[in-house]
Amino acid sequence: MTSAPEPVRPWRGVSAEQRVSERRERLLAAGLEVFATRGFLASKVRDVCAEARLTERYFYESFADKEALLRAVADGIVADFVAAAAPSVALVGSDFDAAAGGAARAVISSLTDDPRRARILFIEIVGVSPALEDRRRVLIGALVDVIRGAAATAFGPWAHASVEVELIARAVVGAAQELLIAYVRDELPIDQEGLVVNFRRLFVSASPAVAATAREQARDERGIR
Repeated sequence: MTSAPEPVRPWRGVSAEQRVSERRERLLAAGLEVFATRGFLASKVRDVCAEARLTERYFYESFADKEALLRAVADGIVADFVAAAAPSVALVGSDFDAAAGGAARAVISSLTDDPRRARILFIEIVGVSPALEDRRRVLIGALVDVIRGAAATAFGPWAHASVEVELIARAVVGAAQELLIAYVRDELPIDQEGLVVNFRRLFVSASPAVAATAREQARDERGIR
C-alpha cells in the first residue's frame, strides 16, 4: 500500500501555501510593471522573473505561460475598479447623475492613479490571442455593468436587464475607452481631474436616454395591466 506523502512543513513559520501565494503576488506585481513599461509582446518570462526576483521554476508554479499572467493581471485590475465603483452606485438612491459621476471618479482613479493599469487593460491586452480577446470583452463588460448598476439604482431593477440600457451603456463605454487610451498615450492636454470631469459628462450624457427608456418601460407596464 502506498503511504500518504508527508505534509510540507512551514519554513520560518510560513506555510507552503502562504509562500506560493506570496510568490504569485510578486509575479503579478512584476507582470504589471514589465508588461506596462516594456510591452507584453516585447517581454519574456525571464524579464518578469528578474523583476520579481524569482526563478522561472516559481513562475510556472503559478502560471502556465506569459499570457496566463497577463490575464491574471487584467482580472485583478477589473476587480479593483468594480469594487471601487460599487459604493458610489449603491448609495446614491434615485439620482442617476450622481451615481454615474461617483462611479466615473472611482473608475478613473482606480485606472489612472497608476497609469500602468489602464495601459494593461486598454492597450497591452488587445490582440494578443483569440482567448485573451474574448477575456477582454468580458472585462469591458464589467464597465458596462457599472453603468447598468447605476441605472438600476436610479430607475429600478428592470434597468439592469434592459437591452436598451445595455446598448446605451456599451456606447458610453466605447467612448470612454477611447478617452482612456488617448489619456494613457499622452494624446490629451488634460490632467487626471480633467479626465474625471469629462468622463463624468460622458456618463451623465446617458441619463436622458435611460430616463426615456424608463418612461417607456412604465408605459408598457401600465398597458399590460
